[in-house]
Amino acid sequence: MPLPSAILPICLISVLALHAGGALAQENDAAQVAADEAIAALLALRAPSEEEQAEARAGAVEDAMGAFEALAAESAERVEAERAAAEAEAAAARAEAVSAATTAFEALAAESEARRIAEAEAAAEAERAAAVEAAATAFETLAAESEARRIAEAEAAAEAERAAAVEAAATAFEALAAESEARRIAEAEAAASAARAAAVEEAASAFEVLAAESAARAAAEAAAAAAAQAALTECVETAGPPSAENYETEEDQRAALDALRRALPACRAAAQALPEEGAPLFHLATAAQASGRHRRAVPLYESAAEAGVAAAMTRLGDYHNFGLRPVREDPEQAVAYYRQAADLGDPAGLATLAFMYRLGRGVEADAGEMLRLIEQAADAGYPFAQRNLAQTYLRGEGVPGRSDDALGIPNPPRAVPLLVTLASDGDVEAMQQLIALYSDGADGVPASDFLRGGWVEELAATGDPAGIAARGFLYEQGIGRAADPERAAADYIAALETGEVDITELRGTINGQTPPWERETAMAFQTILAERGLYTMRIDGDIGPGTRRAARALSE
Repeated sequence: MPLPSAILPICLISVLALHAGGALAQENDAAQVAADEAIAALLALRAPSEEEQAEARAGAVEDAMGAFEALAAESAERVEAERAAAEAEAAAARAEAVSAATTAFEALAAESEARRIAEAEAAAEAERAAAVEAAATAFETLAAESEARRIAEAEAAAEAERAAAVEAAATAFEALAAESEARRIAEAEAAASAARAAAVEEAASAFEVLAAESAARAAAEAAAAAAAQAALTECVETAGPPSAENYETEEDQRAALDALRRALPACRAAAQALPEEGAPLFHLATAAQASGRHRRAVPLYESAAEAGVAAAMTRLGDYHNFGLRPVREDPEQAVAYYRQAADLGDPAGLATLAFMYRLGRGVEADAGEMLRLIEQAADAGYPFAQRNLAQTYLRGEGVPGRSDDALGIPNPPRAVPLLVTLASDGDVEAMQQLIALYSDGADGVPASDFLRGGWVEELAATGDPAGIAARGFLYEQGIGRAADPERAAADYIAALETGEVDITELRGTINGQTPPWERETAMAFQTILAERGLYTMRIDGDIGPGTRRAARALSE
């Protein structure tokens, strides 16, 4: 910025004074140069400048002030230093210089005032020009802003139009795309529907085929299962449930083996179709054993035992007990098998294990354990066990010394229900034992002609020759019934005709003694022998050698 007009004259006077003093002194050219530069700078400040040079003038003023301050300081030092020496001769010069300076200052002041006025006018003009220029600039700026706004608004409108066009295009494109997508989806759905329909149809066909196959397979499996079950049922119903029990008679054995022979085809089919079933395996093993094919029988029994057939365990125990080839005799192993069978409740296994304890074979002899096991077997309905248990109760069989108070042996009353059960099932030996028991009585079982007679009738009804003869004896002696010589003689004849009874064994006893023949019965007996042409001697009721010969001839 230019210095204020009030300051300029002062600065010029100071510069002129310093210049005059320096010029008079003629001792420092550098000071002269500095003064000249200061004056030039001050003069330069007087010149009017453009506003665009304002910043430059401000820098120049600052530089001039700095130079002035430096020059003033240097001049002050120099003047102070030289003042003493030059004070006298410079006084006049200063006075003259002051006068000249005053004149010059006045002239300069007038000039400065004129210049100030000119500068003020120029400044005012410049300000007006600047204002005009500023107004023009502002107008131009406003016009530019208006134009820019217009352009911006036009561009915004154009942009909005473009955006609307783009949006419309996008909407149209989206609509087209949606339509295309809908068409594509519809076509895809139609294709998928057709594919599904085809797949459903194919699946339906496949399902029908599969269903038919499954039905056929199910029918075949059902038929096979039914056939297998039918074979199993036929096998078991024909051959009977697996049993290791002893046959009561040879006839029973023949019947069982015949049934087994008839059951074999069904048992083979069942064993093949139902290998987990033990009964068919057991019956196949029994058939192999009966035919002497023990190497075939043993593995079949083992398979049946693994299937849980207790009777098969008993049979395996028999193989080890008796050492039937290919198995070596091993009583301990036999006991192990019998015990397994007994634990499963097999009557034959229980009874055989009881005998192992009775004999001390494979185990230490133990009458108490023997009795416990044989009772279980008898309770299970095994006739062999019932028969042997009855003998233990009657006679103490199987018990050391045939007596054991701790075990309550013997005990005939406990034998009676066992014998009755056996006799009721047609056991001839049991009937004979009951007849003997009720004939003579026993400890706890009184003799009974009525019961004796009843069991004699039962025994005779079986066709047993001894029973028929015993019934004749009862009719002869009138024991438990009215005496009937004719019926007695007829029974004696019938017993002799079987060929199994001798005349010496024909009649029973009373109190352990065979009584003499009753005369009426003897005569009736001789009469029948005579009618058969076997006895030709006199009918006298005396059964002598002739009658006995005729009786033996009848039995032959």
